[in-house]
Amino acid sequence: MVTMGDLTFEIEKIISEVKARNARRILLQFPEGLLPYVTRIASLIEEQAGVEAVTSLDPCWGACDLADSEALTLRSDLLIHFGHAPWPTQTKVPALFVECFSKREIAEQAVKAALSLGLKRLILTSTVQHVKTLPLVKKALEDAGVSVTLKSDSKRAPYPGQVLGCDYSNAFSPDADTTFFIGGGLFHAVGVALFTGKRVISLDPYTGEVRDVTPNVRRLLLERYTHVAKAKDAKRFGIIIGLKSGQTHINVARSIRDALRSSGKEAYLFAMREVVPERFMNLGDVEALVVTACPRIAIEDGPRFPIPVLTPDEVEVVIGRKNWVELYPSINEKVEEEDG
Repeated sequence: MVTMGDLTFEIEKIISEVKARNARRILLQFPEGLLPYVTRIASLIEEQAGVEAVTSLDPCWGACDLADSEALTLRSDLLIHFGHAPWPTQTKVPALFVECFSKREIAEQAVKAALSLGLKRLILTSTVQHVKTLPLVKKALEDAGVSVTLKSDSKRAPYPGQVLGCDYSNAFSPDADTTFFIGGGLFHAVGVALFTGKRVISLDPYTGEVRDVTPNVRRLLLERYTHVAKAKDAKRFGIIIGLKSGQTHINVARSIRDALRSSGKEAYLFAMREVVPERFMNLGDVEALVVTACPRIAIEDGPRFPIPVLTPDEVEVVIGRKNWVELYPSINEKVEEEDG
């Protein structure tokens, strides 16, 4: 086990897998936050396994964003994906996931934050980097008199309390008043609040910052409402099929196309790897987009596009199968109460 910063890299596991497969060339894939370690990791693997290591520098946004097509193009015998838990998908080349768990001690920070906010009943969540410490955090909070739930209901996230950008099954419990998220940044914390309707407190273990993300979520919901409202007036829709191995949902895209056409709209299928606004500059007759790849593309990057960008669920509102309250029920009620 090799530690860099406060993250563990299972070099022995990697070496064992490389030798077991008699691999001659491997492709290494890292998310943005792990890029500072790539040369040291590649050097260790090459020296200890006698293998040629190539590192992908394309953006990587999650376990669903596997570079298996690139590994196949490079004739790699193995793809090693760092920073995410295993993803339930078939790959074009053998893939090994290395989670890179954090060794940072966060129980004391969590207890201090929970008690200072008067939290009584919470559900504990995190990204994969900190899931190994969640049981210790749970015990520390319970010893301090806080009722804590740690769930393992997700079919995609293998660890109790783990959340993904597209799966928050482990973040909802009727027995909890608040979701307590531990991790850097606000991406996952905002996602938890958006998809569960719960108040979310975020603890950044790297900076010690504690935040209630409710204001962030309310601003985001206003943006989403604007996109949905504008899309109702659109006549011509583009439905985007993701070409990344874990984001290709052709049947979903077809279903949305057929539903839009049945409601009197024009709808066309597009396919792409990176969903960026520049690719639509010359498609002037397309008035709204639906992204069937990662749902967070529409939510996070929507403001960058000159036309409305929707999730598959938001299309249901556009064509009248659902209303806004059904889509975002409890958060929507809070916004209405505050604005009213």
